[in-house]
Amino acid sequence: MTTVDRRILVIDDDESVLWVIRKALEPSGYDIEAKTTLKAGMKALDGFRLVLLDMMLPDGSGLDALRDIRVFSPEALVIMVTAHGRMESAVEAMREGAYDYLEKPFDIEELKIVVDKAFRDIALRQELLTLRQSKEEQKASLMIGRSKGMLKVFKEIGRVAPKDVTVLVSGESGTGKELVARSIHNNSHRKFGPFMAVNAAAIPKDLLEAELFGWEKGAFTGAHEKTAGKIQSADGGTLFLDEISELDLGLQAKLLRFLQEREYSPLGSSKVIKADVRIVGATNRDLKDSVRKGQFREDLYYRFNVIGIHLPPLRERPDDVLSLAEHFLNETLRALDLAPKDLSKDAQKALREFDWPGNVRELENAIKKACILSRGSLIERKDLFSEAYGACSMRDFLEGKLNGFLKQMKKLESSNLYDTVTVEVEKALFAIVLKETGGNQLKAAKLLGINRNTLAKKLKIYRMV
Repeated sequence: MTTVDRRILVIDDDESVLWVIRKALEPSGYDIEAKTTLKAGMKALDGFRLVLLDMMLPDGSGLDALRDIRVFSPEALVIMVTAHGRMESAVEAMREGAYDYLEKPFDIEELKIVVDKAFRDIALRQELLTLRQSKEEQKASLMIGRSKGMLKVFKEIGRVAPKDVTVLVSGESGTGKELVARSIHNNSHRKFGPFMAVNAAAIPKDLLEAELFGWEKGAFTGAHEKTAGKIQSADGGTLFLDEISELDLGLQAKLLRFLQEREYSPLGSSKVIKADVRIVGATNRDLKDSVRKGQFREDLYYRFNVIGIHLPPLRERPDDVLSLAEHFLNETLRALDLAPKDLSKDAQKALREFDWPGNVRELENAIKKACILSRGSLIERKDLFSEAYGACSMRDFLEGKLNGFLKQMKKLESSNLYDTVTVEVEKALFAIVLKETGGNQLKAAKLLGINRNTLAKKLKIYRMV
């Protein structure tokens, strides 16, 4: 198990209590530092992982100090010390996040047991954090960029992570919104807790409520046993809720209640459950527009948009493309145990010039494909793009295809060019994606980055179903 610093800060003005604590703990190797006032104790707080804090001190309330410690030193565990007859205060302290409490006069053996248990938990937390950080390292490293837009994002993450507030991450599909959420979690005091992710667009609307809040046995057909939802699973940590624009209005109301009260009821239950969960939401849509259209609750929008972080699309950060490409190249070669490969000068030029409508996700997939398909030690332009894109960007390709069509349309008095081109391109795109997904509309909608209902409606209009 991880070795941890065995120093303890005691904030108590009772000399007899300090004497008992030293006599009980110092022979076991604990290093005790004592302060007799809150002011002195709070000044000495930095670096201590365990604090024994008296409920009543000459210059203030231990409960108030506990709240401050939870904000400014969230990694420290606090054991409250209470006099006989003040048990209601001890219960309140536990609600405020105290690790445990001890009642005066101390039972020395009980003191040893509680302190030993606290340090075992501290060691386990540190070990768990180390394991999680090693697992998250690869994911976090995908947040690569030196562009002005990404430096702004990094600063915003650093500013918002320590503050336990709801965050809204916006940006196009494939820009890395979940990576931002993970980075916020890993740099907050919740880093010891779980990180859970739910994509609202990937789960049928009638199942999403159950996925979030859980259910009781028999709550619906197929509910054979009681099941915890993602909110309960994320207790003490962070829940990343992707594509929040896809939530229906009924579920929005239930989510709003949770954000306000930190409580909810599973499906099929009247029991109210509390959960300490930070919500990070994400969307690739304009939520203000959804509010205007009555598709998203205004009160939920303002609850989510306490602090917003916008991820720029890859086409607006061309200076980051090659850094990302090199990262994906190295990761793929290592993961697939392939021989070393490099990007040719022409391939690098093509990467910089391409618009990347699918953003970082599309770039990653292109590099992975090229690593597998390329021959020799150099990855060329042709390995990165299909024949259609081999010699030009998406914009160049479309312009080339449309030029001939435009000449014919100009001969007509009323060509309605915009609607005609938009419809034909959309129909062709839908046909390609549906073929790719075997006709699965849910997968097709996810790949296209649009709502499944929107796709179904348009396929009906275009008579493609």
